[in-house]
Amino acid sequence: MLRPRPLLVAAVVLLAAHGLLWWWAFNFEPSVYPWPQDVRSRFEYWDAWHYNAIIKEGYAGIRWAFYPLYPLLVKALAAVTGLRARPEIVGTIFSTLTFGAFCLWQARLAESTDARLRHLRPETIWGWLFFLCSPASWVFHSHHTESLFLLLSFSAFFMARGGRWKTAAALAGVCALTRNQGMFLAVAVACESARSWKSWRQKLLVFGASGLISLLFFALYPAYQYWQTGDALKFVYIQKEWGVVLTFYNYIGTFWYVNPWQHADWKGYLHEAFFFVMNGTAIGLLVRREFPLALYVLLSLWAPLYSGHFQNTYRYGAVLFPALFLLGDAVRRLPLPLRYLLFGCFLWMNLLYTYYYAVGHWAY
Repeated sequence: MLRPRPLLVAAVVLLAAHGLLWWWAFNFEPSVYPWPQDVRSRFEYWDAWHYNAIIKEGYAGIRWAFYPLYPLLVKALAAVTGLRARPEIVGTIFSTLTFGAFCLWQARLAESTDARLRHLRPETIWGWLFFLCSPASWVFHSHHTESLFLLLSFSAFFMARGGRWKTAAALAGVCALTRNQGMFLAVAVACESARSWKSWRQKLLVFGASGLISLLFFALYPAYQYWQTGDALKFVYIQKEWGVVLTFYNYIGTFWYVNPWQHADWKGYLHEAFFFVMNGTAIGLLVRREFPLALYVLLSLWAPLYSGHFQNTYRYGAVLFPALFLLGDAVRRLPLPLRYLLFGCFLWMNLLYTYYYAVGHWAY
């Protein structure tokens, strides 16, 4: 049986390793990216810079693509702590604490015999290690949304399996205000809540009511956009700024690099390999009759391909805890040399992309 202490020790070791790696990179490695002059800290790199802009100046232009809950919370905390000028520091601390709360919750549930926790927690330490060492787990202690989303999404599934479907639906709606995966989560949570009921009539009613509750929470953002811009779907249309595929051929052609913005190099191949590995875990969840979890994983992996590349796969995959838990637990059954080889590859990618973020390389 999995024990609480190894989970917490592994999480602390990983955070310490990432902290030391970033300290070294910040002090001895130059940034490789020409950032705007107002970027004063490496904690502001990539999307963190957009969250800072939202917190300091509000929504405008391309910023409408970023969902509001995380920047609102960080802005409130920055005001309380007196760090209004450094929201990236507040966001980094907030994300680290939120991730810590998830780890503590997992440790508390480690020895539980409740069958409803199946696939919501790792069965072995290997499941936990593969989750911690996914390539982009550095996002859990940086100025990004993933830690908040991770805690909320786990809470939603946990409540749904405990029969508290209204609370689960509300949490899923809050997730949809955090990042776009929240919409997929809301569908999966509605399925999870519905499947515990006996009759099809009850299942359909709970599924519909759960979806409606989640939708009402999410509708706050389109309503705000309509009030500010006259366009309730501003956050959808603004995605074109990053480029989207317009044909089915270009969508499917992502797999063989037909889109001109794709890079057919070893980094691209690693992203694609991770994509297929995570799809394999979704199939494993389906085999185990975990349809809602499998649906959540599949939607989270396939929907982002509208951008015509795999370059966000690590970041989208980092929060898919059921898939990563299952992956590690499956690796546990392999011969010892192969087990350590696969984990070594995961750990190498994890440390590499943690370093990449620190020096300004693309690390999602």
